[in-house]
Amino acid sequence: MKKLALISKRQNTSNALAKQLQSLLKDKVSVTGYYLEGNMKTPIMDDLVVITSQQIYQEAKQYLAPGCPVIVARRSINYHEIDQLFTIPSGTEVLLVSDLVSTTVETILLLETLGINHIKYYPYAPDAKEFPHLKIAVTTGQGELVPAFVEQVIDIGHRNIDFTTLVEILSAFSLLDNTANLLSATYVREIIEFIKQTKQMADRHSQMQNQLQVIINRVHDGIIAVDDKNNVTVVNSIAAELLNMTSNELIGKKLSSKIVDKDIYRLFLNKDSDKEKIAKINNRQWIVNTASIMQADSQGGKIYTFKDVTEIQRLEEELRRNLVRQQNYARYTLEQIIGDSEQIQRAKELARKMASSESPILIQGESGTGKELFAQGIHNVSSRRKGPFIAVNFAALTESLLESELFGYSEGSFTGAKKGGAPGLFEQAHKGTIFLDEIGDAPLSFQVKLLRVLQEKQVRRIGSARIIPVDVRVITATNIDLKALIQQGKFREDLYYRLKVLPIKLPPLRDRKSDILVLANVFYQEYCKCYPAIKEQEYFRFVAPYLMAYDWPGNIRELQNVVEHLVSLCPEESPTEQLLPEELLVAYGDRSKVRQTEQSVVREIMLSIARANAGYKPIGRRSLAMKLGIPESAVRQHICYLESLQYVTIARGRKGLELTDKARLLLQGPVD
Repeated sequence: MKKLALISKRQNTSNALAKQLQSLLKDKVSVTGYYLEGNMKTPIMDDLVVITSQQIYQEAKQYLAPGCPVIVARRSINYHEIDQLFTIPSGTEVLLVSDLVSTTVETILLLETLGINHIKYYPYAPDAKEFPHLKIAVTTGQGELVPAFVEQVIDIGHRNIDFTTLVEILSAFSLLDNTANLLSATYVREIIEFIKQTKQMADRHSQMQNQLQVIINRVHDGIIAVDDKNNVTVVNSIAAELLNMTSNELIGKKLSSKIVDKDIYRLFLNKDSDKEKIAKINNRQWIVNTASIMQADSQGGKIYTFKDVTEIQRLEEELRRNLVRQQNYARYTLEQIIGDSEQIQRAKELARKMASSESPILIQGESGTGKELFAQGIHNVSSRRKGPFIAVNFAALTESLLESELFGYSEGSFTGAKKGGAPGLFEQAHKGTIFLDEIGDAPLSFQVKLLRVLQEKQVRRIGSARIIPVDVRVITATNIDLKALIQQGKFREDLYYRLKVLPIKLPPLRDRKSDILVLANVFYQEYCKCYPAIKEQEYFRFVAPYLMAYDWPGNIRELQNVVEHLVSLCPEESPTEQLLPEELLVAYGDRSKVRQTEQSVVREIMLSIARANAGYKPIGRRSLAMKLGIPESAVRQHICYLESLQYVTIARGRKGLELTDKARLLLQGPVD
């Protein structure tokens, strides 16, 4: 088998070119790669020596046997990788890095001959004496030679042995006749592959241009882009219409006062980039933005956008409507309703059972007891939880607005009606729940229409004859006695019974005293998020008796306000009673005498529980009432009070009531 020696300066070049030749010569010739920086031997006596450049030949002659045939190879650019060069902006300065200055000069000449001359190349090699410090370097497989100051390296791969040199090599081994077809086919195939890649790039470029044109024509703003010479490169239909021209008339033309109105042209003279300017064009107000296009640290042109002020106002209105629609959901669940008392737990359990039904629910309770929270919680455990939750407060709507808000209106039904009309809240609540709060404030004239909607399950917009079916679960709430309103002729009896299919009554805070401090602790945690808060029990230690003594006519909402009041005035230490609102101090003073008379009863209750606990006997409210001869309801109030002070725990089952260590310490010593 004949032998071929390939000699280059560096190992990686030798390996790459030896692989190229071996794939061509296959098993007919053995190819060995040598490189001047490493594995040279003396003398080289192969059948043919291929040397990668004339300069390498001068250095390699000393290793060659006399009379050894030599071919100095011509090298070509590896066009499989040169597409990377097209990503470099025109006019960019780059280093061309290779192992020899002569090689870099030859590579630059090849690239420019191929037409890749939009870049300004500077040769660099380890033997170069002068060169600029640039941020980008292009190399032919010699990445390790790139100087450290370069920030971006583009490797276009090793230069291959040229087609003409390959023909010489085949001729030297008398293989040209057998291999010429294969060589030409391989070469042509690579050219075709390159052409295909180029076409694919062109197709992608064309596709991107088409997509860009579609995008800029779909936006609601006028867009004009110019290059660094002020020639129009991009313009959409809105901008063209604004300038009273067509896109074809503008593309490629230089922006000047000769082709556009002089007043409009002044806008293009704005030197302050990224600043807005308001201008009146064709009797309409426009916001004009100017942005510079930067290329390689230099300005490559500008983009002007024209935004119609009326369009901004329309979008703002649409955004407001969307925000309103997005709020049509229930935020709270029944689990989030706070309270451990028997009354609130019973109400929550009843609400869960009602949620499985589709019948109307009437929630009754004083102001501040959490009626809307219960309505949201019922919605969130019902089969309609994925649908909207619409809340309406009758006390907040005037009689003239009620019908249009709840039932909607058609276009032109009244002065100021929106074009196209608008759906009412019943329509918006379709497949969900509508919560009608303060139903007792609904005017009689409206109650008739509401009753019809509940019975027929359909609405008709104001000014329209079309009937719209609605699938809505109705939950109503009131803090007043509807029966009393019926007696006064202010509420329809038939509507009352239609709404009160599933009634639920929420207990006032005064009837669930054990929840007062539980709720206060939660509100304290909420308001102390930005303070170094102390423990809840420690915080309320001075004011807890006052909180427990008060009747809370405003219920949970009033308690929340009091806690916020205390935290605002005294965020980092326990507040004293002097900081409490006056009504809490008055209530506490009025009840002090009663508390003194009840103190002995409370102590007897604690002693009875302590004795039962000591004897491992169960004890509850009923047995305490019988033993002490007082009503069970009174015992319940005393137990709630003791539980709020953490003197008693209520265990479920037969165990009953248990005294805490805190209470035993208060009783001072053993109990007989």
